[in-house]
Amino acid sequence: MTGSEISSTPRKTSTLSESKPAPQLPASRDLVAEGRGVGIFLRRGADELKVVDNFDFAIGRGEFFALVGESGSGKTIIARALMRLLPPTRMRIAGSLRLGDTDVAKAEEKTMRRLRGQRVSMIFQEPMTSLNPIMTVEDQIDEAMRVHGTASKAERAARISQLLSDVLFRNPDQVRRMYPHELSGGMRQRVMIAIALANDPTLLIADEPTTALDVTIQHEIMEILVGLRNRYSLSVLFISHDLALVHSYADTVAVLYGGTLMERGPTRQVIHAPTHPYTAALLACMPQRRLPGQRQTAIEGNVPPVTEWFQGCRFAPRCPRRQPVCTEAAIPMVATREQQEARCLFPLT
Repeated sequence: MTGSEISSTPRKTSTLSESKPAPQLPASRDLVAEGRGVGIFLRRGADELKVVDNFDFAIGRGEFFALVGESGSGKTIIARALMRLLPPTRMRIAGSLRLGDTDVAKAEEKTMRRLRGQRVSMIFQEPMTSLNPIMTVEDQIDEAMRVHGTASKAERAARISQLLSDVLFRNPDQVRRMYPHELSGGMRQRVMIAIALANDPTLLIADEPTTALDVTIQHEIMEILVGLRNRYSLSVLFISHDLALVHSYADTVAVLYGGTLMERGPTRQVIHAPTHPYTAALLACMPQRRLPGQRQTAIEGNVPPVTEWFQGCRFAPRCPRRQPVCTEAAIPMVATREQQEARCLFPLT
């Protein structure tokens, strides 16, 4: 059995020059997760370090929402805050950060234990470090259900078979008896998805789930996520730096830089017509946009460390459109096109 053992054919890899149909927006705008003015602080003894600043977002039922940006932009810390994976002694959340009607910034730990797995689950970049090497696939999925549910042993066994079928294993009965070291990277990631879905969460957070996989397996994993979204009205928060994958699969994209939201809107619209210079610079760096005979485009400079944040636009030192006013005060989000907004005083048109 290999990592390519999958019962569906992955869609053709998208290029940005292709025509793409309008994204499938959720039929209902019921929100499963929402943030308003979110600030995230990491504590070091008596000191606090602000790592996310004034972040707003909303994820609807059945929506595929992508969060993109360079390393260090704050993507993963937002996901960990949403699940409150760090204790209050290590992390403080300002503003409103909600899962359904629960504000996770204020919820007691017993409430968060109930929400994790039942309301929200997470899959990580490297499944080999998340799976228990001495437990079979079946035991690991079963453990997730026993922790959060009351199903009988027979009901859990049937659910395990269904989950392994949902993530497109052709022979669930064989896979359930296997150990992580017997699985390929793509198979391990599918097992992680099955574990995350064991208790029917409404929101699945996928933190760079395809980074360590080859291109073919990447698209297999993405097809599984989209199929599950469509079948169960599952909402997905997809964290990535891969704009090609985001373009192919996401309904909505939010672009982060230096812990701050820079641009947000429908994916096709943002990627084909970015209005923030940072989004445009990210897109220009994509290999698909390199012209024959020319060097790959890069963004000069580096993301500012949190200890060097300043009031104005944090992208200003690297921005070709910067003006003195860009570094004088906080920059508001402004509407740049219908359903699209950017944090820029001189947006692209």
